[in-house]
Amino acid sequence: MKLWMKYTLSAAFGLILALLIPENQIFDGTLTVIAELTLRAGRFLVFPLAFFSLSISVCQLRRSGDLWKVLLRLLGLSAAAAFLYTLVAVGLSFIIPVQRIPILTDSSGWQSAIPFRNRIFNPGTAEYLRGLIPVNGFEIFHTAGNFILPALLFAFFLGTQLYHDKEEAEPVYNLFDSFSRMFYKMTGLFTSFLAFTLFSLSFDAVRHIRQIPDLGSYFTLIRLVAVASVIILFILQPLAVYLLTRKNPYREMMTFLPGMISAMFSGDNFINMLVMTKTLKENGGVKRKLSALSLPFFTLFSRSGSALITAVSMLTILKSYSSLELTAFQVFWVIGISIIVSYTLFSQSYLGVYTALITACAFYGRGLVDGYILILPVLPILILIAGLLDAVNSAYLTLCFSYDKELRIAEEPEDFI
Repeated sequence: MKLWMKYTLSAAFGLILALLIPENQIFDGTLTVIAELTLRAGRFLVFPLAFFSLSISVCQLRRSGDLWKVLLRLLGLSAAAAFLYTLVAVGLSFIIPVQRIPILTDSSGWQSAIPFRNRIFNPGTAEYLRGLIPVNGFEIFHTAGNFILPALLFAFFLGTQLYHDKEEAEPVYNLFDSFSRMFYKMTGLFTSFLAFTLFSLSFDAVRHIRQIPDLGSYFTLIRLVAVASVIILFILQPLAVYLLTRKNPYREMMTFLPGMISAMFSGDNFINMLVMTKTLKENGGVKRKLSALSLPFFTLFSRSGSALITAVSMLTILKSYSSLELTAFQVFWVIGISIIVSYTLFSQSYLGVYTALITACAFYGRGLVDGYILILPVLPILILIAGLLDAVNSAYLTLCFSYDKELRIAEEPEDFI
């Protein structure tokens, strides 16, 4: 049985349990523990895999003379995707308008039943810079759970140095190569294991959604997000991939279908990156030389789905706090701030949308510093949609390099895992 079928069955089982079984503290708590252990197992693997593989990828790209060309293309694709997602969301808001939401005063909002997901690492700019260049170099391996950028920067620069004197660097290269391959094999075990535990994540997601109070007040917001997501996932982004690669985008989508299914319920960008790493290699034939650089980059710095959610949410907040129509300045401000803020979410793997809304409202000011409170009740839905869009975006953009056989050798569908 193909991996996407296993994931579909497991996720469907969790949905059925969440819909049919009444709430029970012991039963729900047991499945929450299974979900937390699953997420912890994935995050346990993803960071060392990214660290060792990134150094090897950078070294190989530099040896072939493609490093800076690939980096520039990554930056261009990331910026284009963020602009496309945000523009589509804002444009659709004029066709499918959102209704005003009753003003809330309760700022407690919603929290995940999995404790580590509720941590927000969002220091000031100065603290971010200090974290990137710590006093002790070994501190990069002892940072907050989501703040892996210092370690990845170190891996990047180490990879550039492995390029130089091969005689001196080869032992280190071989060591990192071995670690990379070992952690990749362990990733295969995790993706197989996930087929048996994904039901706990889908159960947890549906349980949270069913507990949302007054969900009807957010119907137009959710409808707009859903329509924008469908248009982007199945029309615009496939069209962009076709124009860039001249390959069938829907066949390309099949290569990362297991990653799409898991992303629907995990909401965690790092878990999504781990599954995408496996499926793009085994199904898409994407070589480590590319994916070990592109997937971490897009996971950290191409949060286009989060930008879309931020834009729609900010438009809803502005409408709810004013009886007047939105001005052109407000619309363009929302587009700009949504794109900019999406590039600051590299330390948030789960609560990226929450952090983006807090930041955007703080920048807007004018009595809307706490405006994000309006959106807190529907965070469980928005987080999952943003995670799905971010994961698909990273996979599609990685496949945009399929023109180069040095970076990808496509697999036949019958060979997919």
